[in-house]
Amino acid sequence: MLITTIQQFRTASSINISNTIDPWLPYIQDAEETFIIPVIGIDMYYAILAIIEDNIKPIEDPTFEADPGIKPGPGSGLTAEELQLSFIDKLRNAEALYALYLGIDEMSLSISSAGIQVIASDTHKPAPQYQIMNLKETYITRAHRQIDVALAFFMENEEAIEMDPLVPSPYFIRNAAEFQLQADIHSSRRVFLSLLPIIASVEKKYIIPTLSLVFFNDMKDKFQNSDLNDDEQLIIDMITPALAHLTMARALLEISIDVLDWGIFNNASNSFNSIATKTQVNSERIARMVDANQRDGEAELKMLQEFLDNNASASKYALYYNSSRFVGAESSGKRGEFINDPANSIFVV
Repeated sequence: MLITTIQQFRTASSINISNTIDPWLPYIQDAEETFIIPVIGIDMYYAILAIIEDNIKPIEDPTFEADPGIKPGPGSGLTAEELQLSFIDKLRNAEALYALYLGIDEMSLSISSAGIQVIASDTHKPAPQYQIMNLKETYITRAHRQIDVALAFFMENEEAIEMDPLVPSPYFIRNAAEFQLQADIHSSRRVFLSLLPIIASVEKKYIIPTLSLVFFNDMKDKFQNSDLNDDEQLIIDMITPALAHLTMARALLEISIDVLDWGIFNNASNSFNSIATKTQVNSERIARMVDANQRDGEAELKMLQEFLDNNASASKYALYYNSSRFVGAESSGKRGEFINDPANSIFVV
């Protein structure tokens, strides 16, 4: 595990000095499996464990604190090893906060064959439920922010840190930074990962029918291998805003819904800021946002189709001829689908 000592755990929160690491180990492991590994990937997780093992000292706690006068980043003077350990410490802080979020409800309970009792003493009594819920809200909010801080640190130092890169998205939008250029997700990789299934669906339902499967596969292969020429890059630049806006149109409807084995529920947390008690946006405003994103995405997709209709030839974009939506330059402006009405494509709040 990334956290092995109570000193590492305590850096994330001012928990009581009497705490030991043992009661927290189940929650630390759950935090790794539920929150950390899905974000960084299993390969990077094992690579980090190897770095930790190499840097454990017999007596000293294996943590790293950069000189406060040095700002980590390119040209900071930190070695690759120091950058790696600084990144690991940021992940540890997130992991500790997630563990606190997961375990705090059970910490005041004694579970035994005699039943479940509330632990109390002459000097200590259990906190009211509202204070526990407020603390859980604080922990999960800080944890989500901390994991994004750790990932941003890694991306800023990707070349100098000398670690394998994070697993990229297999889609035409590869990371949170690229998505952020088209739609606001607060540059959160955590949120971006939650959008990947929707991005995949939008590519299948919108982008493939537009380009044709053979054209789509050819563009995807060149895109993933960084082998695009200027004309092909122009197509990618037209695909990504449509992909982002159509993804947001779906996500706004789905991202606050929990589908569980005992029913479908409104999720109490806001997926972008993860604040459990945050007032939910009313359904009318959500509907307007969905409509705006859907219209923008369809307008951008229509723009792509019209561009290809007018520019496809035997020497350029020839694979577009395989598309069932190819109509040629003369009929391009008379399309029935994806009607672009600028008056209805602007969302104002």
